[in-house]
Amino acid sequence: MFDTLVSYLNRYDTILIFRHVMPDGDALGSQFGLKAFIAEYFPQKKVYALGSRPKQKSSFPMSDIFEGDCSDALAIVCDTANRERIDDERYALCKEILKIDHHPIVDNFGHENLVAVKASATCEILAAMFMQAKVKLNADAASYLFCGLIADTQQFSIPSVTSLTFECAAYLSQCFIDIQACNEKMFSSTYEEYHYESLLRNKVQVIDGRLAYVIASKTDYESCHVPFIQAKDKVHVMAKVTDFEMYCLFTENEEGTYQGSLRSKKVQLNDIAARYNGGGHALASGVKHLTFDQVHELLKELNDRLENNN
Repeated sequence: MFDTLVSYLNRYDTILIFRHVMPDGDALGSQFGLKAFIAEYFPQKKVYALGSRPKQKSSFPMSDIFEGDCSDALAIVCDTANRERIDDERYALCKEILKIDHHPIVDNFGHENLVAVKASATCEILAAMFMQAKVKLNADAASYLFCGLIADTQQFSIPSVTSLTFECAAYLSQCFIDIQACNEKMFSSTYEEYHYESLLRNKVQVIDGRLAYVIASKTDYESCHVPFIQAKDKVHVMAKVTDFEMYCLFTENEEGTYQGSLRSKKVQLNDIAARYNGGGHALASGVKHLTFDQVHELLKELNDRLENNN
């Protein structure tokens, strides 16, 4: 994989790195980690990390502004399974597209697809690539990748974590990163977020003692002064309850529909999510643009799946 990446980088003077919409830590970590690597080892290249520029504070840098010609540029798309989720349609204008991802394969939109579905994160794919090539990353590149790795693996607690995941973490830790600072960036909450998380816990509903869910309204997160892009990611508030075999958070957006985060400990759910404008990993998926009635239809399907697997 590393040789393939270098081969593409050598052919272009301008590299545009893309990610998925509403990016999580892995999307941002892989994007900015890769940019930092290219900036150090290919200083003659012009490299840009593209995507929407949210107003709220982020643990990662602001996206770059690029107003040049894409037709002679290389597009690298990180952590994005299908083209509809790429956060900037200009990727399609680039001369070639390189996809780097760990999601189940649903759309081979790249001219070259570096996909490892068993990897716990796209940051793991990049870290393993650099580790095996004996690249000495600078602290910025390693920190971004480490932040993305701990975010997508929930601090190494999900089933897709392997010995390679820990090898990658050890490799990144040797690059003079501040591990404590990385964990604080990715997992610390503001007082407003803490208050909102408490509100969500008080709203948890449970079906048959094992499927937990919260339906959060705009009023819920706006009253706590938490923006939607952060509010929708709080599914973790239900994560460590022994009885919850599945747990879901549905967050109302500006349109009045719901975006959902679905999690399961053992039972596959991404095929169900695919029928509700979503998809993702077997045990961690997302859905979007659901009506209130569709939310309850989805919950019924998830509960039926649990019953059939017990």
